Amino acid sequence: MVLCSLRGTFLDLPHAGVLALVAGIVGVGACSGGGSGGGLPAAGSDSGVTQDSGLKVVDSGGGSDATTAPDTGSSSGGGGSDASGGGGDAVFTFDGFSYPDGYSEASYCPDDDGDGWTVCGGDCNDHDSLINPCAFDTNDPTDPVGHDGIDNDCDGHIDNLITCETGLTSGFDANPADYVHASDLCDNPMCPRLSSAIWYGSVTANAKRVTQHMGTPPQFNPRQGTFMSFLSNGTAEDDTDAPSYLTCPGTDFNVTYVNPMPLTAAQNVNPCGTGVDESTVPVHDYTELRMTIKAPVNAGSFAFDFAFFSEEYPVYVCQGYNDTFLAIQTSAQFPSGSQIAFDANGHRVNVNNAFFEDCNSCTNCVTGPTGKTIDFTHTCTNPISDLDGTSYEKLLASSSSPASQCNESKGSGGTDWLTTTSPIHPGETFTLSWIIFDEFDGILDSAVILDHFRWHSTTLSDPVTGR
Repeated sequence: MVLCSLRGTFLDLPHAGVLALVAGIVGVGACSGGGSGGGLPAAGSDSGVTQDSGLKVVDSGGGSDATTAPDTGSSSGGGGSDASGGGGDAVFTFDGFSYPDGYSEASYCPDDDGDGWTVCGGDCNDHDSLINPCAFDTNDPTDPVGHDGIDNDCDGHIDNLITCETGLTSGFDANPADYVHASDLCDNPMCPRLSSAIWYGSVTANAKRVTQHMGTPPQFNPRQGTFMSFLSNGTAEDDTDAPSYLTCPGTDFNVTYVNPMPLTAAQNVNPCGTGVDESTVPVHDYTELRMTIKAPVNAGSFAFDFAFFSEEYPVYVCQGYNDTFLAIQTSAQFPSGSQIAFDANGHRVNVNNAFFEDCNSCTNCVTGPTGKTIDFTHTCTNPISDLDGTSYEKLLASSSSPASQCNESKGSGGTDWLTTTSPIHPGETFTLSWIIFDEFDGILDSAVILDHFRWHSTTLSDPVTGR
């Protein structure tokens, strides 16, 4: 469309450009080939006004546009003047006309894939709803997302892992979020993963620790990064950091609590074929880290690594003094909460679990305060020396504690590193709790270390724990 001539030059503008220019000159009259100094005609003359099909020019009736806003394109040469009396372009006020060409903000900031993220908001691929800042990306070669050559989370990096350990230091840290970060559950700055993290229950100050090792390296070094979480039902120490600390007798904080998910005697069958009704058993020295987490939109499951240690093994196998680690997930699939860490026999991770492998093998061990011999055999695949520096490797003399309470000839036990993987729905918000406690009494420590939380794109029907 040819609009008109300014200084003898014809402007061939698209429709939107015509509207913008016409909107700007309404207050001063239409352009013409004449006028003082070759510019626009003086305000007050409406002769020759050209109306666009999408623009309605309304005159006040007297041939004067004195109330119309000045034009940003008004020429300073010749007789053109602003209706405000010479304020020039600086006093231009938007005229309020709509855009008849269908212009909208969405046409510049689209969300074509309908994932809730616009191009302007950070979506780096608006044609794939599983690529946006609420997706995950990883350098894990075992997951398809880890080697797909795509920047899935739109952080500007391909197949990378977001880390979040900066600023952490080893010690009895009171901030629950530091343990989340030490265990490698990290936020995408544009789409936070962690909604909240709290200590729940009767958590004692020295029962948790951010650490760079458990025992003598490298057996229980962090699996990812340089830090990990250390939770205990005693003092969270090893004899590498505190050589004088003994997990037997350990630390009794003299604090009782409620078992969050007690088993019946029938459910709590141990390797000896007997069980204890946990609803009748007092819980001591309870430590729980509770996290509320938003899953990535391209995740079908998550995983974390852990290792469990107990001074109760093997003396109190089948005896009910059953220190326990629980991982409880509450989500769309598990609305009432579910314990997601089990051994191959379906036992919870406690003194009776089959995953103990860093230990001394035990056949018909004498157990319990009465010295009862039980028909129990467990073969350890790794030497107890793998626990060096943890305090759980020590064969303690009777002078350390009554003989019935310490492992004088066997030492204690540990599981080595294990991995629990559990299903989630993409994009859902769920709760995950890591819990450890004593049953029956508060002496004899148990501990769990936790690290390398990560997301997976694969789905599964039920949780699984394995080596």
